[in-house]
Amino acid sequence: MVSYSEIIDKPISEVWEHFIYKIDYPQYFVPGVSNVFIKEKNKDFTIREMDMTSADGNTNRIIEKITSTPYQVVFSIINHPIYIGHVDNFAEKISDTQTKITFSINWINKETGEVFMNQTIAKNAVLKTIDYIKKS
Repeated sequence: MVSYSEIIDKPISEVWEHFIYKIDYPQYFVPGVSNVFIKEKNKDFTIREMDMTSADGNTNRIIEKITSTPYQVVFSIINHPIYIGHVDNFAEKISDTQTKITFSINWINKETGEVFMNQTIAKNAVLKTIDYIKKS
């Protein structure tokens, strides 16, 4: 597992609104995301399909089941050509005007059993999320 945290000068309610928006529009928050399609959405979960292009130019089609409870969103892999696991997005109130955002990537390579350990991916996702929230 890898994780990355940053504090943003926004109240937790505003960060949470963006976390919920991210479920339908991940391309604004996660580097390399395109062709997003919501396959199913109800009060308990969302099933989302999308393409993700890595830094080396490889594009993979990913299907996820997304659940949320204040202040956590869990993106569980249903189908990925390489990994199984989930990504957690947490928002933690620091003060009335500050929120700590933490993303943890809990992926395991299906073929080798190796744990995903690229912290740069988590860091870039947090920083892109913060950048989007600040611009909104």
